[in-house]
Parts: sequence; C-alpha cells; structure tokens
Amino acid sequence: MEVRVLRPRHVALTVRNLEESARWYRELFDLDEVRREESPQRRAVVLAAPGGAMQVGLVQHVGGRDQAFDPTVVGLDHAAWSVATREDLDRWQELLEARGIVHSPIADFGVIAILNLEDPDGIALALFWDDAAE
Repeated sequence: MEVRVLRPRHVALTVRNLEESARWYRELFDLDEVRREESPQRRAVVLAAPGGAMQVGLVQHVGGRDQAFDPTVVGLDHAAWSVATREDLDRWQELLEARGIVHSPIADFGVIAILNLEDPDGIALALFWDDAAE
C-alpha cells in the first residue's frame, strides 16, 4: 500500500508577541486572519492566503521562554515558500528593503534562487524559485 502526503497544509511558529507577528505576516504576505484560538496555555492565530494555498499559524505560549530563534538548535531550520518567477525574487527583495526587513542578498544557483529573511522574532524564512516552476 502506498501512502503519501499531498502538500504542506501550514507551518506553525511560536512567537513572542502574537499581535506584532500576526500584523507582520498579514501585511508582508497579504494574508487574511481565518481563526483565533485562546486557552489558559496559549493564544494562536491562523492566517491564510486567498484560496488557502499558504497558511501560517502563530502561537504565543503563556509563560513561554523569551528567547530569540536559533536555527542551529534542533527544531525548525527555516520555512520556505515558492515564487513563480526569478523576477519575483527581485521584487520581493525591493519590498523587503523598502520595509526595512532583515534579509540576505538573493543567492543564485543556476536553476534555483533563494532569498532569506527574518520575521520579528528572527525566525528564518525563505522565498524560493526554481526554473521547473516556470
């Protein structure tokens, strides 16, 4: 019997300030808030792109440790999303620069290119293009 997954459904990230992070993700990626959850242990927001192709869950744990993200610690290294064209990465770089968002230069590797950035908690994110997507 063959068993496989279809596609990523969402990424859930632990954040220090739920409202600040939710605003940042909504504005940068043009996401809509689709759900909020609150319990004595945590507060969460689920954001989605129109059509639901991209979903981001943000969670603030009550009493959580206030430490910056570190991709060298076991756990999430980064989360990445695809863009349609190589030129889209150039436009993203311009947008990140205009908004003062920490990011790398675009790294070109022939048939792929990557633009790395950080969210307000320093969580590593990437925008990824490959020529197979065009």
